Amino acid sequence: MSSISPGPSRFVSVDGVRLHYQLLGQDDGQLPVIFTHGGGPGSTAWSNFRLSAAAFAADRQCYFLDFAQFGGSDRVPVDGPLFTWHARKLLGFMDALGIARAHLINQSFGGGVALRLAAEHPQRVGRLIAIGSQPVDQGALAPLPLFSKHAANLMRDYYLAGDGPSLEKMRVLLQRYELHDDSRLEEETLRLRFEASNNPGFIRLLGTPGAFGEWENLLPLLHQVQAPTLLCWGLHDWFGSIDVPMLMLNRLRDGYLHIFGNAAHHLQSECPDEFNRLALGFIGADQ
Repeated sequence: MSSISPGPSRFVSVDGVRLHYQLLGQDDGQLPVIFTHGGGPGSTAWSNFRLSAAAFAADRQCYFLDFAQFGGSDRVPVDGPLFTWHARKLLGFMDALGIARAHLINQSFGGGVALRLAAEHPQRVGRLIAIGSQPVDQGALAPLPLFSKHAANLMRDYYLAGDGPSLEKMRVLLQRYELHDDSRLEEETLRLRFEASNNPGFIRLLGTPGAFGEWENLLPLLHQVQAPTLLCWGLHDWFGSIDVPMLMLNRLRDGYLHIFGNAAHHLQSECPDEFNRLALGFIGADQ
């Protein structure tokens, strides 16, 4: 587990949007790693991957990037297709910092952004890891719970119901949707997620029509991804069964799938040692 500091906040402007990131590790000639986060309330790259930071930063540079609308980045509306818009900002982030090529490690929503970037700019991606990512509009066997009536108001309920964001509401949300074992929720992660969620700028976005862009189904584009891609999935993932990554795996040119039997959506938080070993071995095959 990581007990290291995330380091100071850094910022870069891409197309007039200020993006927040943190940087750990030293440049020793290996490809850097860019970590991106999921789309749940209060998600940030650091809170999603803080238990992986020490293992990865030991011998390479690691960038923990907050997408627009999250963390310390600007709360601005998305214009157009969701993954495409964020992928252009990710590409701009790499350009601004002179990152010619990097490994991409991504939680959920971030995996959709990374796959969209990899499909259009294959030369910029070494290897790609997507955890619980479902940038598709259905599974192979059943509709995705994300599009069901049970999830339709997930974000609005957290931000707008009752007195708005609270530590206890965040605890319930993380244990219900992101973890299989409730005891794996660390108080530091809970604090970071709540503090990042308690932002009036996001509540304003909820009241702005079209602020979150247009949903994209990336299934038709997955065959364009040339980077070796590891899909990681928790057997107890609330957002979809293993038929979802299987569907994606069949479209990827060089795809791999690893199922974590005792984890749900944030498996790198529930099984950090297992995930870190797996991920380090995977990206280590391409220096």
